[in-house]
Amino acid sequence: MKRTKVLGNSKHRKSGKRIKQEFPPGWNERKVRAVIQHYEHMTDEELAREIESAPEVRGEKLISVPAELIPAVQKLIARHQKVPANER
Repeated sequence: MKRTKVLGNSKHRKSGKRIKQEFPPGWNERKVRAVIQHYEHMTDEELAREIESAPEVRGEKLISVPAELIPAVQKLIARHQKVPANER
C-alpha cells in the first residue's frame, strides 16, 4: 500500500526528533481524528452491536496470535498472497 506523507503534521518523539505522520491515500489527520472520536464516544454495548452486525468476510477468520509470532504470520500471509489463486 502506497502511503502519502502529510508534511504539515509532524510530532516529536521522546528523543526530541521530529517525525512525519503518514496516512494512506485519501486519509488525513482530520479524518483519522473523526473516526477516533466516533469510537471513543460509543458505549460498550454500541461497540459490541457494531462488531456483531459487521458482515462476515468469506474465506477469512479472526484468531488470537501470540505477539511473538506476528512476524512469522505476516511472512506466511505475504507468501500466500504471492501464489496465484488457481495454484492454491
